[in-house]
Amino acid sequence: MRKSRRFVVALAVTGLLAAGVAGVGTLLAHAQTTSAVSCSPSAAGAQATCTTDTVTINDPATITLDATLASGDTAQDITLQWQGDCAEGSNDQSIDSGTTPPSVAISTTADATYSIPFPTGITDPDFCDITAGGTLSGTGDFTLNVDYTPNPNASASATATATATATSTSTSSPTNVPLIKGYDGKCLDDKGNSSANRTEVIIWTCNSGDSAQGWTFTNGELKHNGKCANDQGDGGNGSKIILWTCNGADNETWFHSSSDGEYVLGSQKHGLDCLDDPGYSKANRTQLIVYACHNSSNQHWS
Repeated sequence: MRKSRRFVVALAVTGLLAAGVAGVGTLLAHAQTTSAVSCSPSAAGAQATCTTDTVTINDPATITLDATLASGDTAQDITLQWQGDCAEGSNDQSIDSGTTPPSVAISTTADATYSIPFPTGITDPDFCDITAGGTLSGTGDFTLNVDYTPNPNASASATATATATATSTSTSSPTNVPLIKGYDGKCLDDKGNSSANRTEVIIWTCNSGDSAQGWTFTNGELKHNGKCANDQGDGGNGSKIILWTCNGADNETWFHSSSDGEYVLGSQKHGLDCLDDPGYSKANRTQLIVYACHNSSNQHWS
C-alpha cells in the first residue's frame, strides 16, 4: 500500500567549512517542490558552502539538485553532494553521492542541475530521505534547491513550510491519536506510516495529529496499521524493533509495567529485555531496540 502523505521537513542549515555561512530557506510541497538554501561566504574571496538537514519526500518520481549562482565568478563549478535512503515497501536502501561527487558547471546565467539516481532495486520509492550540500569552486553566493516531481499515481502532497526544526504533518489530519510517549518528548512511530513487514519502529517528536504515531496496546501486543512491534529474529539484547504480522509469538508480546512504564518482552530467551531508546537518543528516526531492563528513563513509556 501507499505510505501516508506525511511530509517531514527539517531545514536547519549548517556550514561545512569555517568560511561558509548558511541561511534558512523555505520548502513548499506542490507539483514541483523546492527546498531553497541560500549560501554566502563569510569574507570576500572565500568559498560558499552549505548543507541541509534531512528532507523526507513522499512518493517522488524524480529528485533533482538545482543550484543558482546569484553573484560571483561568472563561470565556475559547484560540487554537489547528497546522502540518505529510499524505501519501496520493505526494501530500504542507502543513497549517496559516493566518493567522487559530481562537479557541475555553474554561472550567473546558467543553473547547475543534477538528477539523483535512485538506489539499485528501488524504482518506485514510497519515500526518500535526502540531505544535500554544495560547494563553489570560486567565489560568490548561491542557492541550492532540492526539487522533486511527485509520482503521478500518488495523491497530492501535503503543503508544508520549513522551519529551523523538524515538523511533521499528515493530509489525513487525524486528531488525538493515542500516543506512546518515551524519553525526551519522543513517541513511538511507524517509519513512513507503513504496514509492510520489517518496517522500522522509530521515535519521533510527539504529535497527536500524526497517524504514524497512533499505536495501541491490547492483549500484550503493540499494534499499528494491523501489524505488531517485533523483536527482529528474537535476537534479544540490542536487536532492532520492526513491524511484523501479529502472531502472538513471544518476540512480539509485551508486559507493560504501569509502575515504571517499561515494556518487557514476553520472550525471556535472553533474560528480561525492555523496549529501549538506544543511547538515550533525542534524534528523530532513531530505530528502537530491545535491551536488558534496568529501569532507566530511556525504557520508560507512558
